Amino acid sequence: MTQPPTGDPPVREPVATDPAFDPARIKVVAFDGYGTIFDFANRDFHVAVTSILAEQRIETDIDAFFQTWVSSSNKASVWSAARVNDQRADPDVMMNGPLPGWHSTWETWRRQFDIAFEHYNLQGDGAVAADYLRHALSHVEPYPDAHDTIDMLARRGYLVALLSNADEDFLQSALSRARLRFSIIQSSESLRAYKPHRAIFAALCARASYEPHEILYVGDSANADVSGAQNAGLATAWVRRDNRPYPERMGPPSVVVDQLAELLPVLTGVTS
Repeated sequence: MTQPPTGDPPVREPVATDPAFDPARIKVVAFDGYGTIFDFANRDFHVAVTSILAEQRIETDIDAFFQTWVSSSNKASVWSAARVNDQRADPDVMMNGPLPGWHSTWETWRRQFDIAFEHYNLQGDGAVAADYLRHALSHVEPYPDAHDTIDMLARRGYLVALLSNADEDFLQSALSRARLRFSIIQSSESLRAYKPHRAIFAALCARASYEPHEILYVGDSANADVSGAQNAGLATAWVRRDNRPYPERMGPPSVVVDQLAELLPVLTGVTS
């Protein structure tokens, strides 16, 4: 899940941040789903949570509730046992430790809402709230340049894949409605694992039948997408959707782009 934008992003050229990155080695371009291919980010979750509270006729401080809902993911997610000092999950455990027991994204949302409702002593229905989000993510639109980027990469001979932290029902619905086609589609539900764990990227490599260094993973999350894929040996492209700086504590991505359409020039040096 991306962070709220803080203003219109400046126009910037694609940047290769890793001198060792060799576009000629890339045979597979794999994408994250929401926030990368599909136009649904943190601001959209805020809108959805606002609508959920209105539909359930709950009056509260919406911004405070939303922040509590977001922060409750620490307790609601499968990584809850890997938390450090009850604040955040240990990054190394999340990437390289034993896989935790799996539960769906829908279940994480339900737990988040139940935690937030209880925190504010509100009589809300977490399951109904999670259903609202499932419907919203089933109907979300792709970014304007998604179709052309995917089609052009495929025409250039790249194997194009999708690897998303998502449940199969809403992910497949969104793909079908948007008429997006990938040679490989994998989800956290189909793999019973969540990014940034190494296992989910290893499964992508195995399914594609290519080595990690031959795959470029494209995503908007510095943690789940870039750091996770790097840890598994993949090349990475960070989609810089707003003007947030890249976290200094994390290793830089191979490439930084502002739009999906910039990927083909980065890989091939041509625009069409």
